[in-house]
Amino acid sequence: MSLKRLRTGFSIAGIICISVGLFCGARYMGWLEQDSSPLGNLARFVYGPDVRREMNRLKIVKETTPEIPRITAICYHEVRPDRREDSLNVDPETFRRHIREFKEAGYSFIGVNDLRQYKTGLKNLPEKAAFITFDDGYADNYNYAYPILREEHVPGIFFVVSSTVGGKNRMTASQLREMQANGMEIESHTVNHENLAAMNEKEIDFELRESKSSLEKILGKPVCVLAYPGGKADEEVLESVRKYYDMAFVASVSPERKQTMYTLQRYGVFNWNEHIESIFKNR
Repeated sequence: MSLKRLRTGFSIAGIICISVGLFCGARYMGWLEQDSSPLGNLARFVYGPDVRREMNRLKIVKETTPEIPRITAICYHEVRPDRREDSLNVDPETFRRHIREFKEAGYSFIGVNDLRQYKTGLKNLPEKAAFITFDDGYADNYNYAYPILREEHVPGIFFVVSSTVGGKNRMTASQLREMQANGMEIESHTVNHENLAAMNEKEIDFELRESKSSLEKILGKPVCVLAYPGGKADEEVLESVRKYYDMAFVASVSPERKQTMYTLQRYGVFNWNEHIESIFKNR
């Protein structure tokens, strides 16, 4: 081999080593989290989904609220192939991609009954536990999300506005019963989906009590979990919720804020969240 070819070989090898080093360093520093960048996709292909941001948040949760298990909870609204401009809509294939990326990152999907059994000492939770939840009870949850969940063998938790069951663009009572019979959990999102924190005590009590009662008549089983409309709850609301429910979810994430079983935090998911890394940036 000539000296010129040898030098060329060393130069190429050096460029490759430098490029790989820069790529690894950029991934380590979290610079490759962009959803659709070529380098981001390459990093995801090489390393798998990057969940370090979420693992760091859960460490803070363990320190600030040690009595609350470390759980990643995410909140969808609509899952449909059209209306891609709707910020609260995630198309079905993106939804399926999210599920598979969570699995690839080592997550196990659980339901609220798993959490309830954990709190009573009857069950341990996986190291990486995740909730997939849906708010409002849209018809597309049944038409698109539910089939994907069944195909992927994942439980879903659907928070339903009781007064809208069977209404326009909402799931019907028979669909809710079918989903429940196939491993999904149906829980409360109040009667009318109004801000509980803006109501008086009597109004709050009605929203909590009647939604629970109505859904229990449809489902034939207890409804023990609530998602706050708009994620809003003050101390008066929390006091009333404790009378009827075992736990409740907000719709935002703040690592430094202490949680209780009635202020469990969830990431909202939006149409720009192509991959799960970007979900962990939502607050």
